[in-house]
Amino acid sequence: METLLIILVSTVSGALTFLISNNLKKGPVFGSAVVTLVSGIFLPHFFGEFGTSLMVVAACSSYAGMVAVKNIPNIWEMIVVSTITAILFILASSAYLGVGGRLGTIAALSCFTWIGFKKFVYATNINLKNKLKYKSVGIWS
Repeated sequence: METLLIILVSTVSGALTFLISNNLKKGPVFGSAVVTLVSGIFLPHFFGEFGTSLMVVAACSSYAGMVAVKNIPNIWEMIVVSTITAILFILASSAYLGVGGRLGTIAALSCFTWIGFKKFVYATNINLKNKLKYKSVGIWS
């Protein structure tokens, strides 16, 4: 149940940051600040001790939501990136506690993972198209 809640909070906070930043034209810093502030106030209040962890997940995902529109062009891709952020956060939850930059690193790795996956799929599609094209011969070229 906790894992599902972490993924849900991450997805919502990343998507909200993306929407505030891009659809409302408020900028990525403002979007992340609003989501982090609201999650910092409400999540520990409603979820107690676990709410503190949820607040950290929300902040981490809001950092991922600061990505440029040219890299993540729509909300659906941002939802995927936020889910990747949640998975990486769960995997790295006990690593480097107290070391600065952990949340930003997780957010950046999530964005890079999705962007790399998209580029890989695009390159694979181009290579398949090139392999399937027939070679022009003689007068038909």
